[in-house]
Amino acid sequence: MKIIIVNENNLPIVQQNSEPAVIALGFFDGVHKGHQEVILAARKKARKNGLKLAVMSFFPHPKTVFSNEEVDYLMPMEKKAERFQSLGVDLFYIVDFTKLFAALQPKQFVQQYLVGLQVQYAVAGFDYTYGAKGAGTTATIHSDSDCKIIVDIVKRFSISGKKVSSTCIREKLKRGYVEEVTALLGKPYSVQYSMENGLHDYYTLPQCGEYYVTILSGNRAISQKVYVKNTEDIIFYHDLNIDDCSIYFHQRATQKYQEIS
Repeated sequence: MKIIIVNENNLPIVQQNSEPAVIALGFFDGVHKGHQEVILAARKKARKNGLKLAVMSFFPHPKTVFSNEEVDYLMPMEKKAERFQSLGVDLFYIVDFTKLFAALQPKQFVQQYLVGLQVQYAVAGFDYTYGAKGAGTTATIHSDSDCKIIVDIVKRFSISGKKVSSTCIREKLKRGYVEEVTALLGKPYSVQYSMENGLHDYYTLPQCGEYYVTILSGNRAISQKVYVKNTEDIIFYHDLNIDDCSIYFHQRATQKYQEIS
């Protein structure tokens, strides 16, 4: 899979080197089941038409650009790329989200970042928006492309009647509902953690408390309880003699907050 960083300065070069593709559009934080539906629909379309499968995402999150508000990311970009590759993505466009980019009119975005990248088909969720103030929608991509791009709209994806979204997952993590998060992601929520420096950037820990987890480090897989102390630190009850590790959260062990020093 090719990872292609796109910004206002290198856009002409990226356009020149682009390949005809079906593109999945979205921010895709967490790559939850709803996101997977969009990507798999795009993959099916790409294989049917003999085209590359592309995904376009953005960084940083728009909230950090407009309001300097901190965002509780679910995964860093490199982990997002790994998930995309496992789903069969050929091209991963990461667009530098700046105030200048955000000011593009909807048609400018479609012409420069979709038509200009040889996109033949675009696939997005029903609530996808683009362009200045989110004025463009999935219903306008076709016309904004001068009818060059065919659009597939993926319907709302729900579990137990509730829309699956990254916002919903963040809320459940804040409440410690890691089992419910597993259902939304299709796998246990995981973070990268360093025994020396704490939580890696662009992850969110669940609410303070005890959790049953699996810890992966190298070839080792360790199942035990850990205690989430705050938004950055985890207490391990046993000396594991490891440094960097992946921690998969399976179940909450304590239902109420209990402080452990």
